[in-house]
Amino acid sequence: MKPLDPFQIDIEKTILIEASAGTGKTYTITTLYCRLLAEGYPVESILVVTFTEAAAAELKLRIRSRLFNTLNFLLEEPRDSKDDLVRFLSRKKETLPLICQRLQHALICFDQASIMTIHSFCLKTLKENAFESHSLFDIKLVPDRSLFLREVSFDFFMHHVNNLDKLFLSYLAQHQITPESFIASFDKVVSRPGLALKPFAVPFENVFDDYRKILKKIHGILLNRAGEINELILNHTGIDKRSYSKKNVPAWLDLSCLKLEQESTGALFKMTEKGDALYKFTQTRLVLKTKFGHALPEHEFFDLCEQLLSFYEIFENNLISLKIKFLDFFTTALEKMKKIQGNFFFDDLINDLAAALEKDNLKNLQKAVRQTYKACLIDEFQDTDPRQYDIFSRLFSSKGDTPFFMIGDPKQAIYAFRGGDIFAYLKASRESDQQFTLEKNFRSAPLLVDGINEIFSTQPNPFLFEFIEFSKVITPEWAVNTLVEKEQFVPPLQFCFIKRDEQVVDRQGFISKETSAKVIPPAVAKDIFSLLQSDKRLVNDPLSDFQKISPKDIAVLVRTNLQADQIKQALSDHNIPSYLSKTGSVFDSVQAADLHDILWAVSDPDQKGFIKAALCTCVFKFSSDMIAELDEREDLFFKWQDRFRAYKEIWEARGFVSMIMTLFHCQEAFLTGSSGLDERGLTNFYHLIELISQTCLKQNLSPFYLLKWYARQLFKDLRDEYADELRLESDKKAVAIVTIHKSKGLEYPVVYLPYLWEGQRTLPKEDFLFHDPQKEYQLTFDFGSGDITYSQAQFEAEDKAEQRRLLYVALTRASTMCRVIWGGFKSIQTSALGSILHQNSCKEDTSMLNDLEHLKSGADQSISIEICDTEVLSFPDVSIDRPKPVLSARNNTRKINAAWKMSSFSAIAHASALQDFSLNREVINQHRDVKSLITLEYFPKGAGSGDFFHSVFENLDFTGGDEEIQKQVQIKSEMFGFLDPELKQTGEKSIKEVLETRLTTETSEFCLKDIHSFQRFNEMEFVFPTNSFQMSSIKKAFEQSDPRFKPSGYIERLSQLKVQSFKGFLKGFIDLVIQHKEKWYIIDYKSNYLGNTYEHYSQDAMFDAMSDHHYFLQYHLYLVALHRYLTLRVKNYDYDTHFGGIFYLFIRGMHPKFNSQYGVFFRRPLKAAVRCLSDSFYDQKSITLFRGK
Repeated sequence: MKPLDPFQIDIEKTILIEASAGTGKTYTITTLYCRLLAEGYPVESILVVTFTEAAAAELKLRIRSRLFNTLNFLLEEPRDSKDDLVRFLSRKKETLPLICQRLQHALICFDQASIMTIHSFCLKTLKENAFESHSLFDIKLVPDRSLFLREVSFDFFMHHVNNLDKLFLSYLAQHQITPESFIASFDKVVSRPGLALKPFAVPFENVFDDYRKILKKIHGILLNRAGEINELILNHTGIDKRSYSKKNVPAWLDLSCLKLEQESTGALFKMTEKGDALYKFTQTRLVLKTKFGHALPEHEFFDLCEQLLSFYEIFENNLISLKIKFLDFFTTALEKMKKIQGNFFFDDLINDLAAALEKDNLKNLQKAVRQTYKACLIDEFQDTDPRQYDIFSRLFSSKGDTPFFMIGDPKQAIYAFRGGDIFAYLKASRESDQQFTLEKNFRSAPLLVDGINEIFSTQPNPFLFEFIEFSKVITPEWAVNTLVEKEQFVPPLQFCFIKRDEQVVDRQGFISKETSAKVIPPAVAKDIFSLLQSDKRLVNDPLSDFQKISPKDIAVLVRTNLQADQIKQALSDHNIPSYLSKTGSVFDSVQAADLHDILWAVSDPDQKGFIKAALCTCVFKFSSDMIAELDEREDLFFKWQDRFRAYKEIWEARGFVSMIMTLFHCQEAFLTGSSGLDERGLTNFYHLIELISQTCLKQNLSPFYLLKWYARQLFKDLRDEYADELRLESDKKAVAIVTIHKSKGLEYPVVYLPYLWEGQRTLPKEDFLFHDPQKEYQLTFDFGSGDITYSQAQFEAEDKAEQRRLLYVALTRASTMCRVIWGGFKSIQTSALGSILHQNSCKEDTSMLNDLEHLKSGADQSISIEICDTEVLSFPDVSIDRPKPVLSARNNTRKINAAWKMSSFSAIAHASALQDFSLNREVINQHRDVKSLITLEYFPKGAGSGDFFHSVFENLDFTGGDEEIQKQVQIKSEMFGFLDPELKQTGEKSIKEVLETRLTTETSEFCLKDIHSFQRFNEMEFVFPTNSFQMSSIKKAFEQSDPRFKPSGYIERLSQLKVQSFKGFLKGFIDLVIQHKEKWYIIDYKSNYLGNTYEHYSQDAMFDAMSDHHYFLQYHLYLVALHRYLTLRVKNYDYDTHFGGIFYLFIRGMHPKFNSQYGVFFRRPLKAAVRCLSDSFYDQKSITLFRGK
């Protein structure tokens, strides 16, 4: 390939640019982007596509920065710039003013830049061209499809597997075939259009009755002629007696007979080498164990066992047939489910756009997209797949005058597990007009570049595929070597060779994986310590001075999260600061489980088991002895119980965040001190609190529903799509521990590679996904064809090639120094680096060292070899003293107007100190009158029950009768977890009683069952402005209440609410607004438990509850909102004529036989009081906004 000169190429072509590691890929993209702008392409017409949101955000930032700097230099002193782009544009004297105008306009309009991910591009294109693409206008995107896959898989097993013969079900169980295993096997192929399946079709053979007949014959022989078979085998001179010994043969016969006696004809024998004993008597097995030249023993029993083996092969084919059927069912059912529910997965966006372009015979969609985008640049092109390439090639490469750049590096294609397809890159390279390469490495020191060049030049085809060439990169003329020790340059590519020791090698003479797991983490930790204490110095900038190496300069690249944890622990043992940069969900952490136990204890402190579980968490750190003491001392337990009750009251009154922070403050020891949590644990806790808080705000969940939501998050298959990926601990002045896959695209001054010796990963023995070279590298999935050996070989070859590419990524992350831990480890010869360096054998340290010396001879100044052994690596622990930083808090210099805010009744009612939640406990605990027990006596209490009844009434058709009540109770009881049939019946009965209770006013009487849907507003939301909310105005309004209904003593209670005056808005939800006989009523449902008899819900008892919970204030706020609304919406509205009153329905105390005597609280404030309160909130120009259903 030719080196790229971005200023000389013809940009109106399809151009493939290979950007090796460190060669300035992003810089090249910014250069091409600015050149396109300069040549007249509008900023919104240049499409830039990458693969992650983070990468898109970074590209946007880098492009804008380059554009800004370029424009500044052009407007000021372009001659002083060392930027090739500036010099190139400044030479265009005649058009320079126009170029500057274009760049300036692009900078102003940069918010319109089309820089996005592939999925964002597809979604935007489908939405904007819905007619041309035949797609939906409203696309509901579901990030996680696992629940859908699980549902479809379980449906398949229910309808097509569970009714199969029991023998075959035993076979499936024997091979661990489950809905989950099918999902794991086929998840990666269900969204791959054009995928070739092998085999395409296999019939399902129903041979189970024949199998049982043979089993019956075998059982008869074993019962009556086992001795005959035993004697025949033991007397046979040609059979291997080490296997078929006097001990083994009778035991095998007895085991087989026993299994048949226990399971009769339902027995399924595993006819494999490591399966059941009956396999030992097949002719297939006897042939292998009979000496050459000797005849096989002959007996009907051996023939029958061989037939059994043939049936086992039929079962294997039946499983393949089932897999084929599953794939067909899966694809059809998933598409049907998506259409019904209107859901789209990320893969669907790509597949649907690709399909739309294939069917776009009139090119309408293509024309529409090309009118929007005049040029296209694709970043990280090596990670694309055939469908993505088809989309862009159809849109851009088929037209000769469209700039289309594909920038990537096939040597860094390491994401096959995510769907990346290196063979799509191969196709693009063949179809592109021109190909260029970036030849200069700007990242790494010259000697380090030479060392890496030497490694990949030892073989003619280091990346195994011919189309992935390795060309040596060079460094710029100004580049300097950046690692010195005592003013001498140090070879930057260093091999730390661990010699073998008789105590640590296995039988084959290699250091075992078990030993390496014990040796390597402390070896790395102590080596890093030595490096930090050494005289080595580095410089990150040619213009800077050499500096001592610090922990923040170092990264340790690992292959697995387990290795990362081991390295982290070893570094911590030596007091070397480090942080993990690994993937995973915070909901899978220990802290997530502990927080779950704590929240349950807070939500239900009456459960002793919940409290004990919470006390065992890392927050409270109770030992088993301390838990035992709780059982022995009731006073101690009651103390903790009261504390959890107090937390619950804070939760209900002030919210989740106030509760959990109060709890953490009380348990301050768990945050600090030597016994406190480490930084990882604290990071997880605060991350969880943030996620829970966001959910509370977004979904307005009560504690009961918040707990249900949180419990779901602990299960991966039920988890919502949240920003739950583990966050980094503080990474300042700390060693980074990163997986090789995650390190791609990153750069570190010093890199440790302790696990490059690991061989090829454990590969599957079935279900191979590979590209078939015999069919132009078509993606193929083989799950049991006759060509399975060929498929496996192709799969392994692709995996081996990807391991080489992973090696390249690992070696090219360092800018100054790369240190490789090497030695005679198990599987080293099958590792990517081992297969390059050691062509012959790795059984002797001498030969391995000779290979390393040979490598060094090609780049002597670049490579060094140190001989280490396990004793040297085990010197005493040491620690690094780190100065504690001087910390100070920033001062807030701005004044925030605290008087302007959005408020609500809940915020006002809880503005004072926590209310006494025990006010009604004496009433609740009064003597029970069994003669008038309420219907809901045994129905659960608490917020969950209240939400259940509110939801039923909100969705219930009051006129629908018993059938409608049963329907809604059934739906809501499943939703809210009230699954006990007796609870459902009780709920149905109580709701019917509420609907039939007569609601009486001074002028009217009606039942809710008479109110039709068109006469009601459910959950009516309101927002109205207030110029000055003051408690004095509230008191004044109450003083003007009707003396007959004036809430005695309540005006004094209002003074307890320490609410500061404010401006802003008041908002809320009214449970129900109805219209009956031209009058409007406010109805609020209350599920408060005042006692177990109807007498507990008398007018006096309800009055106390209304006062205790400030419901008087609540309904006055509701009334002001509704009064203002009716004034605007009802013609000739008059309060006295059109407003009927306010009902507070305490549903636990309502019954038709008592009508409004119990459980029904009614008030109708005087017009003067409403007007006074309304006028005090806002002027006549204010508007009240309503939403209801």
